[in-house]
Amino acid sequence: MPSTEPEVILIDAGNTRVKGALYSRGRILPLFSLKTDEVVRRGELPHLNFPNAAAASVVPQVTEIIKRVYPGALLISSRLKLPFKVSYRGELGADRIANIAGGLKYSNSFVVVSCGTATVIDVVKEREFVGGYILPGVKTMATELYKRGALLPEVKLEELSLKPGNSTEECIKSGISLATAGAIECVKSRYPFPLLITGGLGRKVAEVTGGNFLKWLTFEGILEMWKTERGEFTPR
Repeated sequence: MPSTEPEVILIDAGNTRVKGALYSRGRILPLFSLKTDEVVRRGELPHLNFPNAAAASVVPQVTEIIKRVYPGALLISSRLKLPFKVSYRGELGADRIANIAGGLKYSNSFVVVSCGTATVIDVVKEREFVGGYILPGVKTMATELYKRGALLPEVKLEELSLKPGNSTEECIKSGISLATAGAIECVKSRYPFPLLITGGLGRKVAEVTGGNFLKWLTFEGILEMWKTERGEFTPR
């Protein structure tokens, strides 16, 4: 029997890329992945003719584009009804809200790591957001070292490694890997909960830290927030 669930356009707008997916018949289907600066420069997004849309955006210019292209879209923010307890001074980012909401599908207590422009580590204990940590992302570290170190080379991070380097390039790669993995391990030692990892660099980070790499976690969380607004949050 075909699913009677509504179809929903899901948009994850980060500092590096704007990604879109369609939730249909119980599946999340990727639709597009665009560079954020190009979306801002062009002032447009693909318009897909579905009645429901929800978005997590951390880029104000893209948020305005989403409002124009999908005027009825649910825009995730801490002002919405949340499926978890939170005490946070200021505005908790839409992407972090989505990742936490998505993580609740897997466990009531967990550490979730989002690996992008920044590496964001958030802790949830018994469905309550304990707090988090924000540090430079893997590529951000490499870029800043190259910009600020006159004799340091630009490195590409096809893979991460915790082995000591035998060249300047390898030392940079290993140092960035160690800094990222060490931060995650430090949090895990204090909060020994399931480790959920997502984001564009999440698979590489998971290879050196362990944990469960969940490619579509942010989209799952956006969908769960949309369901929460309808009173339909998926319980564990």
